[in-house]
Amino acid sequence: MKALNLLRIVAHTSWGADQHTLLHLYRSLVRSKLDYGSVVYGYTRESYLRMLDPIQHHALRLCLGAFRTSPASSMCVQANEPPLYIRRRMLSKQYSLRLGSSPSNPAYNTFFSPKFKASFSSKPNHIETLGIRIAPELKKIGFKRNTVSQLSVPATPPWLLRHPEIDLSLHSSDKAITPPEVFKVRFYELCDRFKNFYHIYTDGSKMCTHFILAYKCCCTSFILAINVKNLRV
Repeated sequence: MKALNLLRIVAHTSWGADQHTLLHLYRSLVRSKLDYGSVVYGYTRESYLRMLDPIQHHALRLCLGAFRTSPASSMCVQANEPPLYIRRRMLSKQYSLRLGSSPSNPAYNTFFSPKFKASFSSKPNHIETLGIRIAPELKKIGFKRNTVSQLSVPATPPWLLRHPEIDLSLHSSDKAITPPEVFKVRFYELCDRFKNFYHIYTDGSKMCTHFILAYKCCCTSFILAINVKNLRV
């Protein structure tokens, strides 16, 4: 693959990119191609699917600078990348959830009301359709069609919606030379101006390994701390 050749060049040991950049390239250039159509081909013969595993292993080996003898499972853990067979199952489930929210989709009835179940039961060597194959896995995660929120298209297109009015008066003064009391007085003036509206306050903070999000509205508040290492592209 040309993408692997690109990774091989960019991963040069003396002047190449760092591991983080190489993994970004892998996900955008290599993994995206492996994902394309995986919902359809993901349940074909195991012997055919195993032909794709060396592509992922070789790409991760280039990104991590690992030895040829490094176990594939260890490289997947270090790169925070699941093996291809797990990723294919995950993408199939995500497709099922998206399809469950859109009953008007032409594939909806074919997927959730598959035909020829008896025919496939009597011929175990034949590959079942996606709806039949994924049904047991959806049952394991407790998926129910009647609990899925239906996708709705708003009657008013976005370009006809009213533009929000943003007051940037607090931003007009330089924080370095303006006393805090001045900002406090201006803030109270804004609160009095919009006293008949709901007040929603948000804030965020980022550190080396974590970032924190918070909001408060009336009697409701929420704080979320996320570890940067747990984020995936």
